[in-house]
Amino acid sequence: MDRYFTIMVVPEREKGVKSFRIPRVVFHAALFFMVVFTVLLGILTYDYWKILRQVYENKHLTIENRQLKEQVQLFQMKLNTLTEDLERIHTFEKKLRIITGIEEADLTQSIKSLNTEDEYPLNKTEEKDQDISKEMDKEKKQTKIFDNLDQLKTYSEAPEYKKLKDLYEKKIATIFGLQTSYSYTKEWSNLTKQSFTLASDFAEFDYKFSTVKGFVKNLEVNIHKLDQFLLDKDSFLRSTPTLLPTKGWITSYYGPRISPTSKRLRMHEGVDIGARSGTLIVAAADGRITFAGKKPGFGNFVQIDHGYGVETFYAHAKGLFTKKGQIVSRGDLIASIGNTGASTGPHLHYEIRVNGTPVDPLYFVLD
Repeated sequence: MDRYFTIMVVPEREKGVKSFRIPRVVFHAALFFMVVFTVLLGILTYDYWKILRQVYENKHLTIENRQLKEQVQLFQMKLNTLTEDLERIHTFEKKLRIITGIEEADLTQSIKSLNTEDEYPLNKTEEKDQDISKEMDKEKKQTKIFDNLDQLKTYSEAPEYKKLKDLYEKKIATIFGLQTSYSYTKEWSNLTKQSFTLASDFAEFDYKFSTVKGFVKNLEVNIHKLDQFLLDKDSFLRSTPTLLPTKGWITSYYGPRISPTSKRLRMHEGVDIGARSGTLIVAAADGRITFAGKKPGFGNFVQIDHGYGVETFYAHAKGLFTKKGQIVSRGDLIASIGNTGASTGPHLHYEIRVNGTPVDPLYFVLD
């Protein structure tokens, strides 16, 4: 009896009892297989749950990866736009430099005599000095701080880009557990290869961003210097005698001439402007009156210091409307045309001196 198990089934309404005899070995085997099946079912269920979770994670990572690529492309588009803006700023900055540049010229020569350069050939010393000056100007124009912007076009050849790319590949390899021999294992599967291609995108963005950031920094310094230069330039322009101080006609230009009083060849250090007696004379630029009174040979005379080593003289005036120490602006009334001093008729003798040296006033006149 110990070899069997009896299972009895008692129906509720029917008479008779049904019994089944199951051998002990079969019962134990069935119980064992049931336990094994339950365990396997649990394992399979757990694995299936993990697979579903992994599929969800993979789907999430795929979406995240797509968004990351789109974000990188967006960054590159923004960077390209920023580069175009910087190129426009760079062009504007260069135009400002050209517009505000000061050309060196020999102001001691008459502007009428400078028709061609061949009429006044330079000696060897002057030619050498001029060549040195040209080379210095050329070096100034060839500023190197903007060269790094051109590196954006050939970034793949730059050592900094290659170093950044290698660092990003090592970082990606660490994330995927491929710390060693990742240069070979990254070719094993398309998924791994796709992950490593992000390294070049990240390196490109970092390299371009670093390059543009350096360019912006240098450009900001240059614009600041240019701004300071323009502020000084504005003050300098206000103090530059750029207009004829009276209305009339030029009767004698700057340069050698026969003096009307001594009848000898002498250097005429200014221009004579003929006009009716009493015609108003105005200041040619901002400055301070350093002399207002009579001077031998010049008659009634006004001298203005404009700063920067520039002075203007107004001679043979009829009446003086200023006094020494007075601050005047360009266009302010200072005197009237007369015939005082060593003069042969009503006119204004007008001189400009730079650091004490007479120069041709017509070099400065803009009107």
